[in-house]
Amino acid sequence: MRSRVLLAVVSLFALASSACVMAPLEQGYTDCGSFLDAEPCHPGQYCADSTLSHCELGCTSDENCARNQSCVKESGRQVGVCLNKCPSCT
Repeated sequence: MRSRVLLAVVSLFALASSACVMAPLEQGYTDCGSFLDAEPCHPGQYCADSTLSHCELGCTSDENCARNQSCVKESGRQVGVCLNKCPSCT
């Protein structure tokens, strides 16, 4: 009986911890490798080095920006900046 309770508790913790890992990232947060349990890059950052899990300011696509932003790059540039979308512009 005691081993069943212990097994149930261990299973519950395993399920809870795996649910956190499997949850999808919010808009703008992007994965950046797994070096030393890396945190994802935040909105307005892109993954510059996935081997070392290194984020840098900027964006490579709209995926790196918050929901109300777009990635804007100068002609010929690989990295841009996240700028707010204009909700009243047509």
